[in-house]
Formats: sequence, C-alpha cells, structure tokens
Amino acid sequence: MNEFSFRWALMVSCLLIFVLSFSALLLAAWRHHRRGKAEQGNFHSSVLVEISWTIVPCVVVLVLVWPTARIFWTP
Repeated sequence: MNEFSFRWALMVSCLLIFVLSFSALLLAAWRHHRRGKAEQGNFHSSVLVEISWTIVPCVVVLVLVWPTARIFWTP
C-alpha cells in the first residue's frame, strides 16, 4: 500500500466517522424535540451517565493519539 492510498483510506474513514456521529447527533436532537414535555426525563442526576460521557471521549482521544505519539517519539 503506497502513501497516497493510505492517506485516502484515512480520509475516507474519518469522513465515515464524521457522518455517523453527526447523523446520530441529529437523530437524537430530532427525537428529543419531537417528545412532549411530560415524556422528557431528566438524566442529569445520573452519575453513571455524567461519568461515561466524560470518560468515553477521553479514552477515544487517547486511543487515537497513542499510535501517532509512538511514531513521532521513536528514536
């Protein structure tokens, strides 16, 4: 696999991740907007939800940064 095709594959995978996450965000916003006021629950008091949406993005970023950092810091 040459460098050009590797970069193209990375670009396509980043675009796919963007499209999937943006569509999930739009779907969640639309479903939240369509619900009535009586049906909307309050999940901000859930400690598990608060901790998970803090830790999960941190883990994703660390997993993505680790290979890059190894490449740049290898002697």
